[in-house]
Amino acid sequence: MFANKLGQVDLWTKSSTGCECSFNSSSKDCACCVPSGGCSCGAASPNRCAQCGLEQHCANMCNITLDSRQLFSKSDRGFGQIKSPSLQGPTRCTYKFIPDTGQRVELQIYRIISIGKHNGTACEGGWLQLQGGARVCGRNERFDPPIVLFSDKSVAILHMQINENTSRSQFLAYFSFASNASTSVGYPVRGGTPVNNTECDWVYEDMDCPRDCVLASPGYPGVYAPNTRCRYLITSSRQVSIAINFTAVLMPHNHCTNDYIAVYSGSTTTSPLLKMLCGNDKAYVVHTGQNLLVEFRSGFEVPPYNYNGFAATLSFLELTTEAPTTVTMESTNRTLEMIRSPSSSNNHDMRYTNRDLQGHRKDEESSMSCEMEVSGDKIRAGHHDTRGKLKSTTCRLILRGRVYDTVHVSLIGYNLSAPSCKSSVEVIDGSQEGSVPGSIKSLKRICSPAQNPPPPLFIGQQSYVEAERYSSTGREMTVILKRAADSPNDEEYMDVSFYFHDEREGGTRQPESVCDVEYYGLTSPAQGSVVHPEPHRLFVKDGPVKCRQLFIPAANQSVIITVESSEKEIRDHPCSTECGDSGCRCTIKANRNKTMDEIDHLLLVSDTGHVVHCLCGDYQGWLPVGIRSSTPVYIEWSRFSTTGLTFKAGYKFAEDVFCKDHETAKPEGEVHVGDAINVGFKLNQYYQQRCTWILVSPTNRLLTIEIESTQSRPCTAWNLTIHEYKKKGNPEGPRLYTFCSRDGHRSFTLPDDVNNAIVKLQALGRTAPQYTMKWRSETNSTLNRKNGLSPVTNQLPGSSNGIRPSAKNLVTFLTIVFGSITCFNYRSV
Repeated sequence: MFANKLGQVDLWTKSSTGCECSFNSSSKDCACCVPSGGCSCGAASPNRCAQCGLEQHCANMCNITLDSRQLFSKSDRGFGQIKSPSLQGPTRCTYKFIPDTGQRVELQIYRIISIGKHNGTACEGGWLQLQGGARVCGRNERFDPPIVLFSDKSVAILHMQINENTSRSQFLAYFSFASNASTSVGYPVRGGTPVNNTECDWVYEDMDCPRDCVLASPGYPGVYAPNTRCRYLITSSRQVSIAINFTAVLMPHNHCTNDYIAVYSGSTTTSPLLKMLCGNDKAYVVHTGQNLLVEFRSGFEVPPYNYNGFAATLSFLELTTEAPTTVTMESTNRTLEMIRSPSSSNNHDMRYTNRDLQGHRKDEESSMSCEMEVSGDKIRAGHHDTRGKLKSTTCRLILRGRVYDTVHVSLIGYNLSAPSCKSSVEVIDGSQEGSVPGSIKSLKRICSPAQNPPPPLFIGQQSYVEAERYSSTGREMTVILKRAADSPNDEEYMDVSFYFHDEREGGTRQPESVCDVEYYGLTSPAQGSVVHPEPHRLFVKDGPVKCRQLFIPAANQSVIITVESSEKEIRDHPCSTECGDSGCRCTIKANRNKTMDEIDHLLLVSDTGHVVHCLCGDYQGWLPVGIRSSTPVYIEWSRFSTTGLTFKAGYKFAEDVFCKDHETAKPEGEVHVGDAINVGFKLNQYYQQRCTWILVSPTNRLLTIEIESTQSRPCTAWNLTIHEYKKKGNPEGPRLYTFCSRDGHRSFTLPDDVNNAIVKLQALGRTAPQYTMKWRSETNSTLNRKNGLSPVTNQLPGSSNGIRPSAKNLVTFLTIVFGSITCFNYRSV
């Protein structure tokens, strides 16, 4: 354990003594726990606390189980720390992680002591390994940044294996149960079907990928396992154009014979080779045909464990001359009315005005004090420079926001000339005045001698890092300059930029990003508008940056996003926007030696990573563009130039009665999907639907499903698939049948050993799918159940409300053009 100057002992222990003992109420000599998530370790370790749910393992954190649901229910935390006991080898410990539905396990390893060693090609004598993943070893290692490992298994096991004699073997790591849909931790493979009895082989079919599916190395974006071979078969029942965009590739350099990606124009590795990638190569591969194979190979283990394999998006384009079915809508008045910003008498509080700021600066200059206190009620952004002010030994910048504010500061510059830390600049989360002890935290302390920080650092073109930027957890923040009493000849100063962020109006700020925010359907305003990030929020003038505005609807909601306007782009722009039946895309013009990372552009993306719209260049003629989704969707603003493009978009969280999960045990029924009225659509607003029907029966039956449609659309535009229902694990079993609208009318009789079924709709296009689905069953008690399947009840296992969620199959999401009306007439007999 360690202690800091605020009295905090460790992550869960506020002080080692001073509170009532859990095992002896008459004693006050036990540890005091943090009020949220900390529990006493008890008699075994009376001076320590641990995360509630793990307190029984304080004395020996070895061979334990970490259950996501249990931890969250007891500590309100889906993350925590693992500090293994100090053990003598040979020995072993296991740590079993049980994620909740829709979660994956993330592990960050910071410190290892006497856990094997690397002999140049592999770990020997001992290792840490997240089962099926990479192995990590070392005699005395501190990893900065940490080694990151992911697991997408239903149960993940971390092995600490010591095979040699040691006096002290130990490690420190942090774990997290992260959402599969979280954009901050990357996506696992998406849209494909794993091949049974293989570790990492997948099959992708065109009907499962109307646009972008995701291919990725095992455990992406964590370190991948050595000596691995994964194959991703991409297949179609008809001639199509297959496009794979390798957006991220990071493998050990100079190891191209062992670690590489190969793309073959066929279904086997004997097919002609189209492309090979290694190191950090990126590529965009387009192939016309019915089959494509991607092979990922890894060789022996290579320190320093900072490689994470690859991620790629996959899309199909059916080769057809059929014109898209579209109609137009003459007026968008209703659309604009529903997504306009909510009226408020406090609009002046949303951002500072020049008049307010100028007035504040005049008051400041008149006082000439280096002390400054800013109220978020009056000023929303600005900066404080102590140069030219009175030379006090202590200067404070105190920032007090409104109730729902967080505070964000950046150290633009400073000069600390005194020797031996006689001067300092400190950033504190909170306010020192009237605060409860232990409630404030030092975020950064810079000791003299130290001068201006270097300019912001851009790593590659995908990420942005600024070393001197800090965010509060509450509404207050303090920055303190302490000068040496024997002040040096040159002036010691600090120059600080700041702004206040109201989470109700501007979304929940994500502290690990430059400018990402999240809007939640239950806590954010029901409707409003968003614009391009304001310059003061970026704390930087030049260089590439990406900002995401993520909208997360509640279970009974959908979110409607409409990009309404943007400034007119300059002529002869290197990028142009093209829109078609399956969305908009950005195209770099011929003879322009640029990538999309070097061009200002805007994306509208679903939570699966599917890009519905990409806008760049002179795209005013395509506006407005819109989507509607019952699962998260985000706007990604990418800036490369000095200013970036401008935009305005409306959002609305609306009650969703469309395309949700359906489950029924009725022996017969009918679903009719079509337009309730003749409603037209603007050119570039799209339907995207994924719906699920679960047909279950408590008795044996012969099930027939009949589907009919009057449309004639490509199968990639929309299709219905029928799957066997599985009682255990992933409920979506093998695909039995596929219906495309061009089939007209088909009747499917399920095998007599398939008593229950799942029907899935997938659609993307300007035209809403229209079809009728009927099912009927004939009870036959003499049916021979060859597989010995027992009857299932109307309530799925593991669910309190009759529906068991699944990240891939049972979470519905619907993206429909705003203003459209789709009718679901659900009749059961």
